[in-house]
Amino acid sequence: MPTNAPHQELLERLAASWPTGWQDWQSNTEHPLRYEIAALEEGHESHLPYFRGNEVAWLTVASDAASLRRAITGLKAWVIPSFAWEDRTRPIVHPNDYRGPMATALGLVAPAGYYRWHSTARAARSKVVDKLKSWRKLATLRPPASESTEPSLFELREQFRLALWTSDRPLAEAAVAAIDRRQLDTAVNTSFMSMRMRARFGLYEEIVREPDLARLVSLRIPEVVRVGITEAFYQVYIRDLVESGKSDEALEALEARVLPEISSLLSVARSDDSEGTRWLIEHLSPTPTSKAGPESDEKGFLSAMECADWIRAQEIGKRLIASRLSVGFEETLRGRLTESLKYQHDPELEKVLRSSEEDTPVRTWQEFLLAMREGSIGRAELFLESTDREPLDLSKPSATHDVISSMADLLTQPASAMDGSVALVLQRSVSSLIEDLVGDRSYPRYELAESYFLLLQTWVASRRSSALPADSNVMLSLALGVFQCPLHRETETAALLRDWWEGRPVKARLPFLLSAIELLCEFSSESSIGQGMWIDGITSISTRSVELTATERALWKSIGRGLGFDRATIEEYLPELPSAHQGEIEEDTLTKKGFRKIAIVSLHGKAARAAGAMIAERTGAEVVIVEETVAGSATESARSADVILLVWAATKHAVYRAFDDVRHKLAYVQGTGMTSIVLALEQWASQSHRS
Repeated sequence: MPTNAPHQELLERLAASWPTGWQDWQSNTEHPLRYEIAALEEGHESHLPYFRGNEVAWLTVASDAASLRRAITGLKAWVIPSFAWEDRTRPIVHPNDYRGPMATALGLVAPAGYYRWHSTARAARSKVVDKLKSWRKLATLRPPASESTEPSLFELREQFRLALWTSDRPLAEAAVAAIDRRQLDTAVNTSFMSMRMRARFGLYEEIVREPDLARLVSLRIPEVVRVGITEAFYQVYIRDLVESGKSDEALEALEARVLPEISSLLSVARSDDSEGTRWLIEHLSPTPTSKAGPESDEKGFLSAMECADWIRAQEIGKRLIASRLSVGFEETLRGRLTESLKYQHDPELEKVLRSSEEDTPVRTWQEFLLAMREGSIGRAELFLESTDREPLDLSKPSATHDVISSMADLLTQPASAMDGSVALVLQRSVSSLIEDLVGDRSYPRYELAESYFLLLQTWVASRRSSALPADSNVMLSLALGVFQCPLHRETETAALLRDWWEGRPVKARLPFLLSAIELLCEFSSESSIGQGMWIDGITSISTRSVELTATERALWKSIGRGLGFDRATIEEYLPELPSAHQGEIEEDTLTKKGFRKIAIVSLHGKAARAAGAMIAERTGAEVVIVEETVAGSATESARSADVILLVWAATKHAVYRAFDDVRHKLAYVQGTGMTSIVLALEQWASQSHRS
């Protein structure tokens, strides 16, 4: 062992304070601290004492921040506070504060800081040492971690919903594929998920060409899927004709191409479903008035339902409820009337139906919260699983905030005071709230800024340890919404981003960390938080031997410069790779692809231009930035690019539609920053190369 090794130097200085019999630490195979010394030499977390009379100052050192946190957690389970206590003034000492003769060795052994705690000398020689031995021995007996189980149907559904609203098309496709491959759900429900995904990403041609469309349309179809299919037919067959002023041809297309396929869907459509649906409804031929003679109320009700005359059906239905009906028809009546309320709101009918049913279905978030408080977990769970549940009414900020506040109160109850099934349903409900708020077309709304922040806090509290990419994408989307609103909570939001990373600082979260730091660079004046996260991330990369691509290295360096680190500091943390190694990495991604022209479509010009500059430098390709709100010359130029990086959250629909016939070139970008854009290009290039 070289005498100048940092752990050797540290042990020599500490051993000078150790009791007689302990100082021969190099050759004593039965040394009381032999396990801690061995751990230190192997680069693992270690607990080492410095004796000062009747008191001992302990130093817990580790190679990175994650290992140090893990060691502290273990100490608080095994030693503190029963046999020792945490330093009362400054338990964690950061590298910038290292002083004295051990500073150099500590800087190398504990680059992320060390933890200070204390015990009596008597406890150190007996209880503490014995506890540390037992802890080490138990760790050696721990079986290797088993492979993670495949996600359940609920988890995949949740992943699917969150992927839709964070613009992660590959993740949404993966969820649908996993459900289909493992046959976790019916073929019909899986088809509905596929249709919903296509509608979300504007894949309208795929919807209207779906071979199984006729069968799907004949079923009881979820509202969100119905709206997507209806809009798809308008976009494919009608929109271009309307915009070019060819009204007669548009009406012909409606009769020849649309009605034969989806007339049943249009019979229950509403004008506020979408712009395309509104046009279709307005241009439908009027339904001829019936000239038939008098008919019974039962026949009249059924006839009105068949032709979607909701007002007439509901008026007859209220009369029928007040009369004596056969049991069979009464059940049909109530079910049909409940269905009609989706298309024609009638408070009086709703009240009649509610007063006559003991177990009313939960339809709104307010009713969901009431059901949870009353212990009606089954009814609450059905609300979350329903494809036709009523979303939050975002036009009422106060009511929205009350719902989120109540949810936060329920979720932060002590675990001991909450039944397991209640806790599970509450956890599931958070992603549904996210779907309603982040999925809003007008997101973010300034009047809901406080609600976004509260939901961000709730998301961190409930999902802090998740490694699912969709959960991290939600975190970034919520944080961006808070930053963009004039809420003046940038410091608290920055702290929540850091808390999310620290909740599970693993390799899978490194892309999140980089994007989070970029957000802080752009929106937060609190640079110290971003700087700390940058150092933590680089340290994690180094200790885990994570091999960064050339693009990822360039992004980490660029973000570091944006945080105010000088060139020497950045090179110290991220030294240049040998040229041969660097060339090998680049060959597999952007350089080998041979791009000639790349387009970035985003209304966030600053981030798009920064990404464009980096991409141009890495690839040598021409980069076109499209910041148009309607398709123009830049959009037309982008169509001829090798790949079109579409920043979904910052693109107008009119521009997006201009790429209908070049969809195979689109790479959907999660987030809006430079990091998201550049990484999306690298991912697209890698997948294209493998295929």
